[in-house]
Parts: sequence; C-alpha cells; structure tokens
Amino acid sequence: MTYFPVVQIDMHPAPYVAATGSARSAQIGARLVAERCPGNVFGIRDTADFKGPKSNGFIRDCARCVEVQTLTAQELMAEENDNPDQLPKWHVYFYDSGAGENRFTVNAYLDHDLRVRAKCEADPALAGHAVVYGDGPSMETMYLMLDAFAARQEATA
Repeated sequence: MTYFPVVQIDMHPAPYVAATGSARSAQIGARLVAERCPGNVFGIRDTADFKGPKSNGFIRDCARCVEVQTLTAQELMAEENDNPDQLPKWHVYFYDSGAGENRFTVNAYLDHDLRVRAKCEADPALAGHAVVYGDGPSMETMYLMLDAFAARQEATA
C-alpha cells in the first residue's frame, strides 16, 4: 500500500503531520487541518518518506481526531462516483477581463491550497469554476476547457 503524507509546508524541512492511503484523503486531511490550525500551510507528498522532523503534537492530534477523520470519510464517500480512484482534486478557475480577443484566462489549483483558492474566489473577474480529478491539468487540457467555457459564454450572451 502506498501512503501519502500530509506535511506542514510553511516550514523547512517540512514536518510530517499524518499519512493516509490515498492522495485525495491526504488532500482533504491537509485542507481540514489547515482550516483548524489557521496560519499554517499544509501540503501532500506522493512518497512514503517519513524521515525528518514531526510537526507539533497539537497539529498531529488535530489530523488524527475523530472529527477530521469522519469529515474526510464523508467527503470521500460523497465523491465516490466522480472519483472512484481517490485522485487529487484540482479547481480550475475561468476569468473574464471583459474585452479583447483574449478576454478569458484560466488557472488551476489544488483543493488543499486554501490561500490561493480564497484569492481566486474573491477575484471580481472570476467568471466560472470547474473541478478536475487526477494529475494536474496540462496547459492543453486547461485551454480546451477554457475554449469550451468561452463558447458557452458566447452562446449565452
């Protein structure tokens, strides 16, 4: 079984917090711990390398608490049909500058990247949002999604 560690990425070297059995459950855990421990930034790794320092006990206990474990399981079950392999979740954001030939732009961020996602969702130019499961979407994939989004916007205008 491959383990996916949650690490505290706002410190160097990144201290170990917890490990789970799938990339998506690690991602959900990182997001939930970040919500409960504001001011800290958490990420995931795709290797089972548990060498190095451990995060403080409060953060590790938070990651293992019943609430975080229950919410992680509930979210995995809710996504079961869309993401049966429990792959990482990416949020794709579409922006509309309002004028010009290249008025639409696109960006993608991981689900547990709360700070960046909050900035994206607060951007007044935000025109749309999509979710993708798997490896990070390639530029080609994002531009195909952007073309489809732009076509829908043009059709409804």
